[in-house]
Amino acid sequence: MWSFEQDSRERVADTGLADKLHKATVETSLKKTNALIAKMPHWQQLRERARQVKLHTLTHLDRYLRQFVQAAEANGATVAWADTGADACRQVVDIAQSSNVKRVAKAKSMTGEEIEVNRALQRAGIEPVETDLGEMICQLAGEPPSHVTAPIIQWSMEEVARLFKSRGIIDEIPNGIDGRADPAVRALNAARLTDAARRALREKFLTADMGISGANFAVAESGTLVLVENEANIRLSTMLPPVHVAVVGIDKLIPKLADLATFLSLLPVAATGQQQSGYVSLIHRPYAKLHIILLDNGRMRLLADAQHHDLLSCIRCGACMNVCPVYRHVSGHGYHSIYPGPIGAVLTPHLRAEEHYKQLPFASSLCGACAEICPVMIPLDERLLQWRDRIVKAGGRPRSEAAAFAAWAYLMQHPRLYRAVRPPAGLAHAAAGMLGPGGRWKATRELPPLAAETFADWWKKNHA
Repeated sequence: MWSFEQDSRERVADTGLADKLHKATVETSLKKTNALIAKMPHWQQLRERARQVKLHTLTHLDRYLRQFVQAAEANGATVAWADTGADACRQVVDIAQSSNVKRVAKAKSMTGEEIEVNRALQRAGIEPVETDLGEMICQLAGEPPSHVTAPIIQWSMEEVARLFKSRGIIDEIPNGIDGRADPAVRALNAARLTDAARRALREKFLTADMGISGANFAVAESGTLVLVENEANIRLSTMLPPVHVAVVGIDKLIPKLADLATFLSLLPVAATGQQQSGYVSLIHRPYAKLHIILLDNGRMRLLADAQHHDLLSCIRCGACMNVCPVYRHVSGHGYHSIYPGPIGAVLTPHLRAEEHYKQLPFASSLCGACAEICPVMIPLDERLLQWRDRIVKAGGRPRSEAAAFAAWAYLMQHPRLYRAVRPPAGLAHAAAGMLGPGGRWKATRELPPLAAETFADWWKKNHA
């Protein structure tokens, strides 16, 4: 069985992976995000407003679902419900087969990744084509995305060029694409690779019989789907084909169009460090046949969780991944989940029943950076601790660990006994490097040095 602990050790040993992730997250995304936040004195008020709107929507979700369905159907869309990912995939395939669809142009959609809609289409003999550049590269490479907004965040330009050559998208790998090349030359070659991908996709767009998308937001009062992007591939996927299917998680609902201003001010800043995204599409009245599939897939069960229901307010910006030191060392693939990083560590165990996902809440330093950056103010560090508490109480951690903490708690409540059995600092430090968790820690990092004098000894000498 897959183990996060074992898998992450291999990824941590790959220093090149950490270097690429650090450059992409800290030196690029976070640098731009923090610069923009510094220019927005109302950033905190926007976050508070977004949290209020999301929590209000979630606590009145039945009302807003009915309102959205009525408005969308009045606009000319067909709306259906899917209890599970398998139900949603079955409906997508049925729509495709009833419309004699041979090729599907798929817009970037984490919901589509969650339900594995591409695999369902392929089994039915229908060709799905990812049209987002990053997702297109993932599809060509046969691997899942590693980040919710930057699917190929750990890829180098050289790796992309080699993949494109192997798939016939380019004839030759251009010179000057490695990290040592002149930045101007690299920028020119990046544009050439993008142009080659665009040419390869053009025929796919023009011959697609159906388009599939998700939605960043779904507005209840007007039945509007809101899609945010930077490449315009979503517009081509939703407007050119004669049939458009949108698979929308019920957590995407917001009450009013007026609420959009708040979220469209937060999302691009947190996601990519942009003041505004390149394209924002509001699909109100369908351009073609529009089928909207509202997806549950565990969300209603999570909604009933008094502690964790606010996880459904996530807007999939990926900012928590960018600031997370664990993510920056193991990448999104290290989590074996479509939703990696801090949000994935607390969300995935709710959506997936597999036992190994219970390891994910322990894959955190609890530094709190994720909660600080989250644009909708989800207290992710608290949710991680709550998950840990649940797993331990359910017997999900080794008995030896529980016994060790019980002994420690007992000693802390009996100070005289604690002082009597406490080993010298040097011996404690040496033993910690050889035994149990300390030994595993020291296999990849240095133990912090212990003070030569304990606080108790210092207090005895200085308290007067």
